[in-house]
Amino acid sequence: MKRLLWLWLASALLVPPASHAGETTPDLTALVQRAFDRTLHAPGVRSLELRVHRSGRLVSRRAFDLAYRRDADGAQSLLRFTAPTWLRGHALLVLGTPAGTSDTWLYQAEERRPRRVGATHKADAFYGSDLSFEELEHPRFEHWTLREVGSADAGCAACTAVEATPLRESQYGKLVVWVDRVREAVARVDFHRGEDPGPYKRLRVSLDGVEEEDGFLRIAHMRIEQLGRDAWTDVETARMT
Repeated sequence: MKRLLWLWLASALLVPPASHAGETTPDLTALVQRAFDRTLHAPGVRSLELRVHRSGRLVSRRAFDLAYRRDADGAQSLLRFTAPTWLRGHALLVLGTPAGTSDTWLYQAEERRPRRVGATHKADAFYGSDLSFEELEHPRFEHWTLREVGSADAGCAACTAVEATPLRESQYGKLVVWVDRVREAVARVDFHRGEDPGPYKRLRVSLDGVEEEDGFLRIAHMRIEQLGRDAWTDVETARMT
């Protein structure tokens, strides 16, 4: 299984990603999809670290390499842990489809076999962080219901707020996405569960001083927090190739 995972990683690096040159944003779907792709789904390999905080204290760190590519048939990502030592050999493979669904497989070295992450477990915390398995999937917003709900600063001068309601099974009733129209980037995402009036979690993306390369943004820092609790996870990018 390890050999198969590494072969997949090699193929992801060797096959050129789909070009985004000349893309426009003629409607709300294109605006949101382009912002997500530019901000969160750059092709290639990134080295990331999750820094998990509880009650103001750093309680754990997890580091991994993430390879990502996207084409007309869907998106694929392979995550392999590099730290701490006891997590080395653990891997996550996410296979997206044109229909907007994702097939997610978890490989744990001690079990020596992959297991599928079923729909009932996609809301589970990802290795003790404030991310869930669902947040590691690859949304295709043509399969969501979108509507503009106004503008708000959300830390940026020219943001449009878009309410996104999933048409497939999800732990979330809706997302509210703040799109920076100048940078064509995601500045913030609020995650709502069920009919709750307020968000359950919030993702904040640091866009100050962000650099662009080949149509994608090099995001150095993000934070996902559980609102109403003193709990958050910082996502730091150490390397991006």
